[in-house]
Amino acid sequence: MTLSFLSLAHFSLAEACTALNTGYEGYIVPVAFDPASLARRIQAEHIDMVASQLLRVDGQTAGIMLIARRGRTSRLAALGISTPLRGAGIGAQAVASAIAAARTRGDERMVLEVIDSNVKAISTYTKAGFVARRTLVGYTRDAVQPAQTEDRAVPCPADSVLPLLLDAYPKEPSWQTSPLCFAGATQPLEAFRTNDENAAALVDASGQAVRLLAFAVRSSGQGIGRGFMHSLLERFPGRPWAISATLPATQAAGFLTAMGWKPSALAQLEMELPLG
Repeated sequence: MTLSFLSLAHFSLAEACTALNTGYEGYIVPVAFDPASLARRIQAEHIDMVASQLLRVDGQTAGIMLIARRGRTSRLAALGISTPLRGAGIGAQAVASAIAAARTRGDERMVLEVIDSNVKAISTYTKAGFVARRTLVGYTRDAVQPAQTEDRAVPCPADSVLPLLLDAYPKEPSWQTSPLCFAGATQPLEAFRTNDENAAALVDASGQAVRLLAFAVRSSGQGIGRGFMHSLLERFPGRPWAISATLPATQAAGFLTAMGWKPSALAQLEMELPLG
C-alpha cells in the first residue's frame, strides 16, 4: 500500500467536497459538504489549501486532511478516511505528516477538536502527542414569541461589530469562536447591535435553527446583555436556536443558562500539541 499526499491547492472545491463527504461517511454526526459552505469555512477558519492534503492510496482517493493556520499555530481542521481504509493506520500517518509539516514551517503548536465520544480518534491523537486542553460545548434554545419590548437588536453591517468582538472576547477563544473568524463575514450571516454599540451579535438564520455565532457585551452587570439577548431572540419569532459545540465550557455558561439556553448532548475536546 502506497500512501501519498497531494496539496488541495491543485483540486477544485467540488473535488474537495467529494473527498470530505466520502471521508466522513457514517460519522458520529451526519455531515454534508458543498462548495459554497466549504468556501465560507475556508475563509472563516483560515484553512490553508496549500497545506491541506488529499490522501491517496495506490492512486485512489483515500481521504482528506484540512489544515488551518493563524500565525505560528496550525490546526487540524478535518481528517476523514474512506470507509474501506479505516483502521489501516492512514489517519495516524496523516497526523504525523501534518505535525512534521508544521515543524518545518516553524509553527509553535498544533490544535484540533474531536468529539469526546470518538474514542478511536482520541487514541490516534493521544499517541501522536496531543493532550486534552479543555472541553467545548454547545447549546440549544426553544423558540420565543414576539413580545412588546424595546427592540435593542438593530441590524448593522457585519464588519461594524468586529471591534466590539475583539475588545470583549476572552484572550483565548476556541478557533471557531474567535472574532478572527468573522473579519470577512458576509451573507448569510447577519449582524445586530445596540444603538450605543455596547452589545453586538452575529447569527446565521439560513437553516432550520438560528445559529448564534458571536455575542459580546462591552460591560457587564447593567442588564445590557440580558436586554439585548431578549431582543435578538425576538427578532426570529417561532425559530429554535443553536450554538455549535465550539464554545469553551467555562465561557458565558451562567449567562446562557439564565437566558434559557440548555447544554446540547454533543461536546468536543480541544487538544493541543506543543511543537517547540
